[in-house]
Amino acid sequence: MDFVTIDDPSIKSRLERDGVVLIDSLLSKDEVAETRAQLERYEKEVLPDVPRVHYEFHQDGVLRNMTEIQRYDEWFNRFGNQDRFFDLFRGVVDWDPALFYLETFPKRPGCKPLRMHQELFAGPVDPPHYLHLWIALDDVTNDNSGMVFYRGSHRFGLAPHIFHPDGLPEVQPELLERIAHLRVEPDIPAGSAALFDGGTIHGSKANITDRRRLSLVVAVRGKDTVVHGDLDIFASIITRFYREEIGVAKCSAEDDFYSLGGDEPARDRVLKRIVDYYGVELTADQLDRRRTPRALAEELIELTGWHELNT
Repeated sequence: MDFVTIDDPSIKSRLERDGVVLIDSLLSKDEVAETRAQLERYEKEVLPDVPRVHYEFHQDGVLRNMTEIQRYDEWFNRFGNQDRFFDLFRGVVDWDPALFYLETFPKRPGCKPLRMHQELFAGPVDPPHYLHLWIALDDVTNDNSGMVFYRGSHRFGLAPHIFHPDGLPEVQPELLERIAHLRVEPDIPAGSAALFDGGTIHGSKANITDRRRLSLVVAVRGKDTVVHGDLDIFASIITRFYREEIGVAKCSAEDDFYSLGGDEPARDRVLKRIVDYYGVELTADQLDRRRTPRALAEELIELTGWHELNT
C-alpha cells in the first residue's frame, strides 16, 4: 500500500475500495511530540480521577489502555474535533460525522498480538457509519506491534467472530485463512495515520522490542446513529463481577446473585467494583431488588445516563 496526503482527492475512492487508506504526515514532528507529552500528562494527572471502566492495566500493573479520553480532558476533546480531521471525514463519507471517542493502547515491550477483529462487531452502531483514524506516535514496524489490515474486508459485512477466555473477540481463523491474500502489514511512520472503515478486519502484532509503542485513535460515527449493545456490555461486566466475587465458575446475565451463593461480603465487593469501574455508588437495596446482572445493568444505565450519551 502507498501513502497519500490528507488532501489527496483519491482518498474517498481508496476507502470505498480497500476499507483502509494510509495518510502520510498527518501530524508534524512537533505535533507528534506535543501529543505524546499530552498523553503523558493525562496518564499522570487526569487518569487517577477517571472511572475505572475507561482504563485498564495488565496483570503486572503496566497500563494497557485509556479510552473515552475526550470526555475527561479538554485538550484531547479539541484534538479530536479538529477541522482538518472532520474535513477529511466529510470528504469520504455521505453521512454527517460526530466524534465518538479517543483511545490509546500503549503497546508495552513483550505485549501479545491483538487478534483480528472488526470495530463494528466490538462496538455495533446502527446504521453502520463508523470510521477510525489511527495515528502513529512512534514509527510502527513489524517488530513493535505492527498493524495488520485485510484490505477490502469491509465489503463482507460482519464476519463471524469467536470469543476467547479473556473476553476479546477474534474473526474465525478459518475465514482469515481464506482471505489471507487480502492481508497487508504496512510500516507506518510516526505522525502518519491509517483511516479505516468500521467493517475492516484488522489487528496488531506482538511488540518484541524493548520500548513501548504509542498511537492514538480518533473514532467517529454518524450523528444519527444509535449505539447498540450497551446493556449487553454492562451486563457482561457485572456477570464477571458476580463470578469473581462469589467464586463460581459460571454465571449468566439472568442468574440470581443469592442463588449463585452470594452473601453480604460478596455483595459489598461487587458494589465496590461498580464504583471503581463506573464511578456510581449503588446501594445494597438496589442490588437486592435487581439481583441479576442484566437487571443491575439496567439500573446502572439509568443512573449513568449512558443511553443518552450514545443516542
